[in-house]
Amino acid sequence: MTINPDNMLQSILDSLSHMDYIKPDDIPNIDLYMDQVTTFMDAQLSAAKRYPEDKILTKTMINNYAKNRLLPAPDKKKYSKEHVLILIFIYY
Repeated sequence: MTINPDNMLQSILDSLSHMDYIKPDDIPNIDLYMDQVTTFMDAQLSAAKRYPEDKILTKTMINNYAKNRLLPAPDKKKYSKEHVLILIFIYY
């Protein structure tokens, strides 16, 4: 069995064209607490779940991203718009 690279590429492009994404203007301009970040991400990216029971982003995931320096530490337990953009980038 051989895989046709053109068909595979077209399939990937088709799936990407149907993917919803978060526009920068959709992200609140105020700093958010952890629960607000997870709620926002769940609401915005729920269509990207493979299974209904999957989690988009958990508190543990966010803490681990900060510990491993993928995400800057929050300022007084609040996450800025830049934090949210980085989390979206990590998710995708």
